[in-house]
Amino acid sequence: MDVIDMHNHFIAPEIIDFLAREGEHFATKIVERDGRRFFLIQEKAMRPIDGPISDAQARIADMDRESITAQAVSCVPFLMYPDLDAAPGLAIAQVNNDAMVALGASDPAHFVPLASVPMQDPAAAARELERAAKLGLRGVEIPPKVVERQLDEPDFEIFWEAAEALRMVVCVHPFEAAPAGALSRYFLGNLVGNLYDTGLAAALLIYGGVLEHHPNLRVVLYHAGGALPALVGRLDMGYRLVPECRSAIPRPPSSYANQFYFDIIAHSRGMLGHLVKTYGADRFVVGTDYPLPAGLAHPVEEVKALGLATGDEQKIFGTNARQLLRL
Repeated sequence: MDVIDMHNHFIAPEIIDFLAREGEHFATKIVERDGRRFFLIQEKAMRPIDGPISDAQARIADMDRESITAQAVSCVPFLMYPDLDAAPGLAIAQVNNDAMVALGASDPAHFVPLASVPMQDPAAAARELERAAKLGLRGVEIPPKVVERQLDEPDFEIFWEAAEALRMVVCVHPFEAAPAGALSRYFLGNLVGNLYDTGLAAALLIYGGVLEHHPNLRVVLYHAGGALPALVGRLDMGYRLVPECRSAIPRPPSSYANQFYFDIIAHSRGMLGHLVKTYGADRFVVGTDYPLPAGLAHPVEEVKALGLATGDEQKIFGTNARQLLRL
């Protein structure tokens, strides 16, 4: 069985060393709690450092236990730092990408790393994406917005052109270190806010004409597509009724769904089954959020519980990911 996990996270040791030296420029510092190390971001968000999040070899036993063939590894999302100035954003992206190249070279059978880029400077992001592609990275993780700049805005066009030309799959992952208002309560920044941010980004990519202008662009929406699956019908309604919703696209929003891929992190087998039935098994990839606790501990079991045909199972397990990653 060939299973590729397209949504998991890693903090390269080179990044830990970099932030130990330069963390003050990133509002990030290393702290210890009960004998364990954490990143403290903006004095509010804590993220673990030790264990498999930063130890590649420690991951392999867990992969074997869950029948994971390979991981398409991406950085922990806070490391994208979209709220920083362009220069430090580029600096940490380059450290991360060079480290990811080394990780992939050290064990290509297990690790297929993804890049990060400084989206706050779209031209620099495009250049770094080109560099990452030349180094052998197979895709890129980006945030769903850059502070309040949205991904359909014209200055991001240079990035989308590069991603399409380089055939680099774009994986959208939200993160908010310090959510405000109601989202600051009950962990709702993660439970609700992440899905909203992803769904809004996807809606803008459709309505803004990004997918229309780049028909070969492929975008993975982590967390089972976020809010997008629940919004598609309303987006089609808006296309029918609101002239602005037709200003950049010649056809209904739902017709662009074949440019999106979703991972399986729905935390509801009933919902996941509905999504696979609605959008087709060829739109789904395995994701775990490993090794973070809010992910899926047993991804193969989640897919098998859907009772799909063997061919559809294998699409989700590995075939779709191999096509996206050009493996």
